[in-house]
Amino acid sequence: MANRVALLFQDGNFVGREYFAKLAAAGRKPHLTVAIGQMKPESVAIEEARTGGRWNPPQFPANHPTLRFDSLKNPSMIEVLRRERIDICIQGGIGILKAEHLALPRLGWINVHPGRLPAYRGNSCPEWALYEDAPIVATAHIIDQGIDTGPVICERAMKVPLDWSYADLRARLYGHCADVLIEALARLDNATPETLDRFVKPQPAEGARYLPQIPPDKLATAKSKLRPEAVAA
Repeated sequence: MANRVALLFQDGNFVGREYFAKLAAAGRKPHLTVAIGQMKPESVAIEEARTGGRWNPPQFPANHPTLRFDSLKNPSMIEVLRRERIDICIQGGIGILKAEHLALPRLGWINVHPGRLPAYRGNSCPEWALYEDAPIVATAHIIDQGIDTGPVICERAMKVPLDWSYADLRARLYGHCADVLIEALARLDNATPETLDRFVKPQPAEGARYLPQIPPDKLATAKSKLRPEAVAA
């Protein structure tokens, strides 16, 4: 039996729309969709720029209810998750979770990190993987009190065709993450708090590292490994 799932995201964030559309198409529409705060216009502009305007997931259906709260600190949001007896919360980009949030769902919070864990924790992981000629891997894991440190549910490398540009890659990255999310949810269908350890794998300490924001010169090298963007005449 599928778990009761809540999808939480920043209002205006494309990740929430991407995840919802893919979940709905897979027959896994969340029991709750919850918008926390608002994505800043400058952050939206960054995503539009680095995807060449190609990342435009479907809007939420007009008849689908979305609960909205100003922040994670709002006690009403916490009460809703308790009242609805949510099994799994999906982190769709809402900031750092505290212990009181992590304790809310019965099984835990799932995050899909766009890097292979534990070697690619931190920032710019797809870009660092490109730079290092490594596969671009999305990893679904349970969130714990660390950053990108929780036990892994599943991972999958992204297929990057030779004719993709960097903008193509970035525009499709979170669609790939959504596919990994769906696999992770399916794997946890029969899990309970007592048996969760059977469905996840702790991250090894060996090879773990945190990566900083990739600097411009290394980003340029990473982009050069893909097809250049066409220049308008």
